Amino acid sequence: MKSVRFLLPVLLLLTLISPGCSFRPEAPRPPLRIEWTYWPGDWILLVAKDQGIFEKHGVQVEPVRYEVFDDAIPDMAAEKIDGGFFVVGDLIPIYNNDNLHAIFITDISDGADQVVATSDIQTPADLRGKRIGMAFGTFGELFVLQMLQNYGIKPAEVKFVDINAEAVPDAIPTVIDAGHTWEPATSQAIEKGQHIIFTSAETPGLIPDLFVMRTSVLRERPDDVRAFLAAWLEAVEFTKAHPEEAIASIAKLSGMAPEEISFEGVRLYNLEDNLAAFAQNPGSDTTSIYYTTQLYVQSLVDSGILTTRPDINQMLDPSFLPQP
Repeated sequence: MKSVRFLLPVLLLLTLISPGCSFRPEAPRPPLRIEWTYWPGDWILLVAKDQGIFEKHGVQVEPVRYEVFDDAIPDMAAEKIDGGFFVVGDLIPIYNNDNLHAIFITDISDGADQVVATSDIQTPADLRGKRIGMAFGTFGELFVLQMLQNYGIKPAEVKFVDINAEAVPDAIPTVIDAGHTWEPATSQAIEKGQHIIFTSAETPGLIPDLFVMRTSVLRERPDDVRAFLAAWLEAVEFTKAHPEEAIASIAKLSGMAPEEISFEGVRLYNLEDNLAAFAQNPGSDTTSIYYTTQLYVQSLVDSGILTTRPDINQMLDPSFLPQP
């Protein structure tokens, strides 16, 4: 009997340490796959990655670069990535059955979106009868329409050409006479003898960049999402306090030269900015993200791209914002 009593604890111990036991360490979570492009507001992702800020907050992140921003839109809709940075006008058409949530405003374009043109076009007032390039169905369309409205030009008085912002410099003057773009394409346009005739500084609050995530990720990994936002906010403050180190991190991970990297024309949003923008519902101007989103919804309805209006209060989700 003594030998039996001795063997029972041994057998129990062997069972507990067997490969199928319940004490096996939990498998590590895969990194959050987050889209980024050469838009300055996206670069905070690279700062947080290279400076180890994501690791500090306990979340693994894999930046996924897109050379052409428009290519990221269908991938977000198809759930090939976990999250990314999208202007609200680009989120609305791919929002379907609560598949995506915008949980944070990363930045506002305050001059970083531009319309470049041939040298003979001095101001937007000279665009009547001209060909204007823009990506149809994106925020660029509303931006260009707002420019025309500001100068009293009717859409029927120009010809629109569907073209990506990155392709605008090479398309002038053979395909278009002017077009919507941003850096580094703007610098390429200037090198070709083109010049800027309009910027988003003249449309304050019209182009907010949102951090968008798949709803399934928000439900399955809420702690990782909150850690991501905490790291992002820290990286914003790091960038402001240590610009040279931040630029070095961006250059290292993007392949860009340091002199090509600038946040000019982009206002990075902090937590207080987000709380203020999300507090105004529905709001009365573009300081409210709800008001701005409604502008895009109406524009997409008017253009025929959107046939069903989304539930804005469901799509915009401030519940993951840290509490001050």
